[in-house]
Amino acid sequence: MANKKFVYFVSLSSNAHHVLKESIRKTDQHDEVAVFFDLDGAHVLDKNYLKTISRTHGTDLAALLAASLANGVKLYGCQMNVLIADGLELIEGAELAGVVTFLEYAYEADAVLSY
Repeated sequence: MANKKFVYFVSLSSNAHHVLKESIRKTDQHDEVAVFFDLDGAHVLDKNYLKTISRTHGTDLAALLAASLANGVKLYGCQMNVLIADGLELIEGAELAGVVTFLEYAYEADAVLSY
């Protein structure tokens, strides 16, 4: 059973590695974590974006995403994001979600953090 529920909102792709590392730590402690990516942050969930960068801030972003998913972190891209319309292709394991899904998680969360 989860100890606490955390929701992260990532609007800048440069912050993704911080959020993913923290998400892995939280799930290691049996907490529930959902991460919503919007605006520039949605790039992180794009298969093509991951092919163009090898490392960011000294970390392998693809490995962090894989570890997060393996730990049970739920990853969501905003379904209204213009990047989705421009051909962003979601990585395996990530889902599209709207405001209603975000709010459902946020209302039940012990903490909502924005990056």
